[in-house]
Amino acid sequence: MSEWYSNLKPEEIKGKRVRAVLSSGTVVEGCLEYWDNGLASIGSLSEGNYVLRGSEKKCWKLTAGVKRLDLVWDERDWKRIDAEDLRAGDAVVANGRLYKVSWAHVGPPQVVTDTPGRMLIDLRLVSCALRRKVNVPAKPGFYKDTLGEFWARAAKSTDDRPWRSVEPDALDQPAKSDKYMANLMPLTPVHFVDGRAPEPGDELASVMRVTSKGVTFTTEAA
Repeated sequence: MSEWYSNLKPEEIKGKRVRAVLSSGTVVEGCLEYWDNGLASIGSLSEGNYVLRGSEKKCWKLTAGVKRLDLVWDERDWKRIDAEDLRAGDAVVANGRLYKVSWAHVGPPQVVTDTPGRMLIDLRLVSCALRRKVNVPAKPGFYKDTLGEFWARAAKSTDDRPWRSVEPDALDQPAKSDKYMANLMPLTPVHFVDGRAPEPGDELASVMRVTSKGVTFTTEAA
């Protein structure tokens, strides 16, 4: 089975925050860097922590002396924040692992994670506090939020309120702004099982059916 790093493109190397376990038992944590000689290292060239070697096909493999390489977080998905600003939906890194935050507690400073048993983590043990980057989709279409609700992005925004709910029983909900939708990130495109993907603004109530596989349209929307 391929590891997460096996088929990375060179430009995808940079920004990956990783944790390497060496054969000696030493643990090295940091950001991956790509070098033109087909090597990727944790940190700069002078530090010499080469952990990946790529072939001509860029099939990456661990270098000699590296026992394990785990991806902790990616700079393209997360940004660093101050630990005191943590809130539900953020994440923390402790002991080389990423934990999602369900609730942040001020006194004593700790967070409740979304792990089974809702494990508590003391903020003094946190090496990094993170918040998911918000990338509001620019393309019109249908999207699902983190709660599993469905939204349509209009082709043209009106007073910066381009989003509306497309739940079959709530088609006429007031439009929402990009700022409101940012709280529901990440949004993912809706998969249409059959039928055409309707345009935002189409009447959906009689034809839309939510299934475990996605959204099915039994006939073309009017």
